[in-house]
Amino acid sequence: MTTVTEADAQTYRGQMRLPGVRVEAVPNSVPAPGLEPADGTGKWVVAAGRLAPVKRYDLLIRAFAKVSEARPDWRLRIYGGGAQHAKLRALIDRLGLYNNVFLMGPANPLDPEWAKGSIAAVTSSLESFGMTIVEAMRCGLPVVSTDCPHGPAEIIDNGVDGRLVPTGDIDAIAAALLDLINNDELRQQMGQAALKDSARFDPSRVAGRYETLFSELIGRSGLRGSLHRARGSLIGGAFAAKDSLRKVRVA
Repeated sequence: MTTVTEADAQTYRGQMRLPGVRVEAVPNSVPAPGLEPADGTGKWVVAAGRLAPVKRYDLLIRAFAKVSEARPDWRLRIYGGGAQHAKLRALIDRLGLYNNVFLMGPANPLDPEWAKGSIAAVTSSLESFGMTIVEAMRCGLPVVSTDCPHGPAEIIDNGVDGRLVPTGDIDAIAAALLDLINNDELRQQMGQAALKDSARFDPSRVAGRYETLFSELIGRSGLRGSLHRARGSLIGGAFAAKDSLRKVRVA
């Protein structure tokens, strides 16, 4: 049995306790975008995903109100659709952020929008993995994310390619964003680190991990061709999965 995070794997190992069942964590894969990465000079923070309560965009908007007080030259773009659109729109208007925070609606493909920004933000209360984090990093953006269960801490190297902050902490979110906004060199350095570190989620690398796992389970003798075909299917499936998952997240 495989899960997409080690935290999930540990949960299953502790709770299932099924004799002979091996539980391993293998992350989702994200192909490299077919465009130049962000250069860290655009004054945009970018977020993307369903406008749903679990994403806690209300926290991000409130945090950005604090950011705007110190740096009114920066803007926030939130991509995605969902049931909370009207509620979030009302919050933006109530806080007087109509010139600072923009609900952009769904975008597909999303990679060009990541690349226009300089920082990505994730303020969820729960993430099963964190595909948007990896997508943003693959476009060269450092990510400020809540340290929510289960994915962000396994993707972001805190202080190296992004920042992890306590879940639900508006002040911490604002402070982490301002730290990167106010330090051009640090922001661009973290963006380069994000680009480099996220290469481990490339479909070829993830397929290699599955290939190793399959080899351990069934042995290589007489099955090398089958393993090669399985690897090709995994790589091809990663590109299709990226498109279908994005449609679900931003619809």
